[in-house]
Amino acid sequence: MKKILFMLAIAMPLFAVAQPKNPDEALKAIDKALVDTQNPKKNTKAATWIKLAEAYVNAYDYPSRNLLPNTPQMEVKMFLKDQQILSTETYTGAEGTYNVDVYADKKLYYNNKGLLEFYIVTKPVLENALDKAIDAYLTAAKSEGAKLDKLVAPMNSIHDKLNTEAFNMYLFGDYAAASKLFEKTAKTFGNSINKNVDSLSIYYAGVMSYTAGNNTKKNLAKATNAADSAAVNSAANVHFIRAIEILDAARQIGFYQDGSVFSNLADAYKQMGKVEKCKETLEQGFVAYPENQGILVGLINLYIETNDDPEKLFNLLHTAQANEPTNASLYYVEGDVHKKLGNTEKAVEFFKKSSEVDPNYIFGTLNIGILYYDKAVEYSEKASSEFDDAKYNALMDKVNENLIAAIEPFEASFEKAKEVEIKVAIAEYLKNIYFRFRDKSADYQTSYDKYNEFVKNNQN
Repeated sequence: MKKILFMLAIAMPLFAVAQPKNPDEALKAIDKALVDTQNPKKNTKAATWIKLAEAYVNAYDYPSRNLLPNTPQMEVKMFLKDQQILSTETYTGAEGTYNVDVYADKKLYYNNKGLLEFYIVTKPVLENALDKAIDAYLTAAKSEGAKLDKLVAPMNSIHDKLNTEAFNMYLFGDYAAASKLFEKTAKTFGNSINKNVDSLSIYYAGVMSYTAGNNTKKNLAKATNAADSAAVNSAANVHFIRAIEILDAARQIGFYQDGSVFSNLADAYKQMGKVEKCKETLEQGFVAYPENQGILVGLINLYIETNDDPEKLFNLLHTAQANEPTNASLYYVEGDVHKKLGNTEKAVEFFKKSSEVDPNYIFGTLNIGILYYDKAVEYSEKASSEFDDAKYNALMDKVNENLIAAIEPFEASFEKAKEVEIKVAIAEYLKNIYFRFRDKSADYQTSYDKYNEFVKNNQN
């Protein structure tokens, strides 16, 4: 799965509250605060409920105090010098393999650079402590002496703690747990204290449930009979149903994540066998985000699988082009559709059209070069398994023909490109082509030297 980037805030203490020295002290503080909530003289006051909420937060924080991502392992060990490492192990999660230090109440996951990447609390001081803290703050908000503006920061702090825990569960590879935690994160907003909507966490909750469904379906390969297959599909569908509910909620509030909500939602429908809902969702998404590759590929594959007419896709594109005739990307997308359908000449035609509509839009011209380069690679792969000399030579002629055809659009794109990263990528293509032909003329050798030098001088 492509890496998900989350903006994580480091939750810092918001009040000068005494931190517990051990789990028993944390629990005693909660018990003491709970007694006050039973006192008729105190339980109507906001301060009483705030004190309880803070006690819950302190209990939640206890196992993970002093743990900050990207801290070297030796520093973490120094912070935790009074805590014994019970064992060490290795673990492969969503983003790689980690070295793990196991403590009595947590596991710490270090990357290959020896930096703490994430942690999992295995023995919390109190289950659901943050849920209880949220309830206490919400009670405080409607109690005597409440100042709502003073409650926003502690509620946001809880939001950040849940967000961090959700992200940690994603890295751990427990997508179902991550989904539920992102949903909890979202619910710290949209209440009497913080009336904003956390659209991003809602989206992540849906994506994680969708990913959990896909991950569960991988177990189909291990199924040995119809009953096992049915059980796997049933378990996966639980996650897909949840993903549909959450992603549709994101769509209803107008959060589309550049079209990814549509592509993920559509695939969840498809996994559930709801092909028409899948198609409807993709078509809606395509109208709004024609450049989204997930939507585009999903539509093409669906039309092919259902023997539907791909012309429908072009009709959608032509409608979009009529509305925005100077939008070069819409002609580029039409070229990309033709490329995926194997219509090379049409693909080149519309890639050219995109650059004609907007001469500063280099991606049409660039992708003509990529198209020819990719075809050369295809012919080369076919030639590698061909034992007939005549057929082999014919295929290699096609390789050279397409590589030569790629030079002009690559050269033009290189000259127009402004971003160094894009110029380096184009130079890599040109370097490879000219290297192949460097013995044919001094000009090819000179061009190879030019682009090779450019790549060397601009690599990170």
